[in-house]
Amino acid sequence: MPVHRTVFLAAAYRTSMYAAAKAACVRHTWLAVVLITAAGFAGCSMAPPLEDPISPLPAEFEAAAVAEKRAQHLWWHGFGDPHLNQLVDSVIVRNLDLRVAVARVEELQNRFRIARAGQYPSVDLAGRREQVNTPSNTGIGGQLRERINVPGGPEFPERFEYTTYSASLGFAYELDFWGRARGLKRAALQELLATQSDARTVLLGVIGETIAVYFEIAAHQRMRALVQERIDVLAQRAAIVSDRYTRGLAPSSEYYAAEQELEVARAELPGLESQLESARGRLALLLGQYQVSTDTILVPEQAFSYALEEIPAGLPSDLLKDRPDVVAVFQRLEAARERIGVARAARFPSFALTGAAGTQSSILSEIVQAGQNFWLLGAGLTAPIFKAGTIRANVRAAWAQYSQAAAQYEKTVLVALRDVEGALVDYGNLGRQHNSLDAARTLALENVRSQESRYLHGVGSYLAVLGAQLNLLQTERALVASRRALAEARLAVHRSLGGAWIIELASSHAVSP
Repeated sequence: MPVHRTVFLAAAYRTSMYAAAKAACVRHTWLAVVLITAAGFAGCSMAPPLEDPISPLPAEFEAAAVAEKRAQHLWWHGFGDPHLNQLVDSVIVRNLDLRVAVARVEELQNRFRIARAGQYPSVDLAGRREQVNTPSNTGIGGQLRERINVPGGPEFPERFEYTTYSASLGFAYELDFWGRARGLKRAALQELLATQSDARTVLLGVIGETIAVYFEIAAHQRMRALVQERIDVLAQRAAIVSDRYTRGLAPSSEYYAAEQELEVARAELPGLESQLESARGRLALLLGQYQVSTDTILVPEQAFSYALEEIPAGLPSDLLKDRPDVVAVFQRLEAARERIGVARAARFPSFALTGAAGTQSSILSEIVQAGQNFWLLGAGLTAPIFKAGTIRANVRAAWAQYSQAAAQYEKTVLVALRDVEGALVDYGNLGRQHNSLDAARTLALENVRSQESRYLHGVGSYLAVLGAQLNLLQTERALVASRRALAEARLAVHRSLGGAWIIELASSHAVSP
């Protein structure tokens, strides 16, 4: 049975699987017990229990047989081309998309730190100087004036003016009894991990695009050389036919056909030059440059040699769990699960502790004296009573986001499976096509040698030699196109598996903070 028919992820995402939060989180009903014990207990999590929604994968991919090795971690080195290795290394350093991805990871790192800070007390150091000048007949001063300002008594001042200096250390801490702060932290952590996986996806895409452009340039360069050789051969044949036509040994149709074929061949060169220039421009963009020197991207003819090697058979399908886009969507699924717990926690009371300690005095020089100290400690409880349905709506919205993330995860896994199977099938078919064309090239080459031998022995014509050469060049062109397609098919296998049949990218080249 094909792999994509054996993996379905349906039941694990349904909300009925998570019918209720942990019962322990709602049993502490007495406020006195909570205030005494909350600081010492680890809070409950209101998130649904963790479930791996992916069904067990088949042991290996159907298009492969029995494997013994899993290749090297720097998978592009396997193409056996030092020029390609240097090019990829340069792209990794200079590519602008990778810079954006790395900056995005840095942003999410700091957002995670912000979310994590909610689990800890906040401490502030404050120093104040307050100068007050107010009428004495307002506030408490007005009431004192009525009691003190009696006939014969001391005269009550018309205004109060005083200065106060203070220095204090204050703190505030919300007891995370229902796991809201921890849920926010875990959701932020999963978003950070997903962003790191996104960066690896960008890295994989950039490397894959670089290799594809490299192969395209190699094919265009080789094709251009073959077209030039074809033009040279057609020019020789046209000259011979023209001479025969001038001497009346060949009909005009043969003469015009030879000239026409020559001009058609010459017309191919401008198109090839345009395609080659376009590929160089895309390579320059990958390198973060306006343009690149032609001399730096002269691809050697053996660039496709790695594509002829067999892919290790029996590639384990567990490799898909390390494919960065699959990892990213699963981590976002986990973030959505944690946010359900955060939304649920809003239904329950929140407990907060506040306090401050310091010194204050109306004389700056006395502020350091021990007798001028003060302190305060407070505890508070806030419980939602009426929110017009917003809390319930937030919980339902969190569940809806989770369902979206689950569906996206299922789709991503199915697409990944289809990518791998399709890439393996394409590689096998293109390999057989390449073998047939390679055999045809061998036969065409033997024909050239046979016609040359016949010509040298005087039993054949030079036009037959040129015809055999033209046939060989046409076969060579088909073989170049086949080699490029085969190399790109192998590249597609790498990309569909997240780079290679390995556990992870090398740390020296992986995009990580």
